[in-house]
Amino acid sequence: MANMKKIEEMLMTAIFEVFEKMFFIFNEPLRSDGGVYHMKAAINFSGPANGGMQILFSRGVAETMAKNMLNLEEAEITEQVTADCMREAVNMICGNFVRKLDPERGFRLSIPTLEVISENVQREQQTKTHDIRLTLASETGNIEVSMTAADILRV
Repeated sequence: MANMKKIEEMLMTAIFEVFEKMFFIFNEPLRSDGGVYHMKAAINFSGPANGGMQILFSRGVAETMAKNMLNLEEAEITEQVTADCMREAVNMICGNFVRKLDPERGFRLSIPTLEVISENVQREQQTKTHDIRLTLASETGNIEVSMTAADILRV
């Protein structure tokens, strides 16, 4: 499982780099559940390894991302702008991660998707033994990044 630890570190670095450089948000790892999430962005990748990544966002962090990335006033933040920003976030984090995973070979990324999560719907728990789940907190809310990792261990 030492390989899994290295994979988690690469993913954490990718998350920090994207959130700090693109959104001016500084996250800290949480050891517990991140609370209530309102949206989920997802992307798949294929190439030297195959997998998928999803990010759950609280409303506060999603709106702060849009505000900071696009230099918007609060009144200018729409659902569409926030949705586009979250899809771009999962795209950038996944791209940053796969570049760290295998910088010599190329990966193909799917078009990112977004789903609004109803507050009364419980998140399904991951049951696969090789999934990675990282929960992070910032001043304006939390995110949870999870990734299917079974195929990645073979890289």
